Amino acid sequence: MMPKEHGAWAILIAPIVVGLIAAPAVSPAAAALFVLGSLAVFLSRTPMQALLARPGDRRAWGWLAFYAALAAGAFLPLIVVLDCWKLLYFAVPSAVLLAQNLHMNRSGQRFSAFNEAAGVFGLCLGAPAAYYAASFTLDARAWTLWLLCSLYYLGPIFYVKMAALQHRAAGDPAAVPAIAVMGRRSTVYHALTLAAVAAWAAAGGVPFVVAIPFAAALAKTVLRGRRPPARVDFKALGYSEIAYSVVFVIVMGFAFA
Repeated sequence: MMPKEHGAWAILIAPIVVGLIAAPAVSPAAAALFVLGSLAVFLSRTPMQALLARPGDRRAWGWLAFYAALAAGAFLPLIVVLDCWKLLYFAVPSAVLLAQNLHMNRSGQRFSAFNEAAGVFGLCLGAPAAYYAASFTLDARAWTLWLLCSLYYLGPIFYVKMAALQHRAAGDPAAVPAIAVMGRRSTVYHALTLAAVAAWAAAGGVPFVVAIPFAAALAKTVLRGRRPPARVDFKALGYSEIAYSVVFVIVMGFAFA
């Protein structure tokens, strides 16, 4: 059982990679256990969702048991043997956000802005958690990574919704006015985040190079907003978002390594 939201993979993996790269030191064993455990927890959401709809689904129970065993096999040694007990700091907010996500998905609000934003905040906890698991250090730098990852990955929520409206408007002219509204929201969000990151860099809080992916995201959304309604190749759109994620990770690695 695999997640249907393919974009979530990038939001899961990129922050973890950023956290590992930025960590002041890396324990290969701890990093490997953390990655395995994180993947298991992420994958467990799909059978959980299936069980909410069909409590007697034996296949879903089997996959959930398998993923739970993987997660326990990874995180218990990290916490008990390697003494990474501060990972428990991340367990409570992650569990709350997971429960909220499952509830909203079940109630038909899977693509609500609130649900998607909560998912971003939760997945981006992978950055400080990976940073801590790899280096046994949890400091302000770790939370800086979480904030930067969250700010960056909230942007595609607006961008993809704008693309979806353009796709819809190609066959339904009634959707055209909504494109302009979402385009303004996307542009304003990306402009504000770029300005905030640039100001943060000017104050010496982060390297100036960190602003590059935020500037690219702003340019991307402005160009998308100028397009007329047309069918969108969402597969190609997904690949382009992965490419932007790779750029983000590279820049963050250069800035914090």
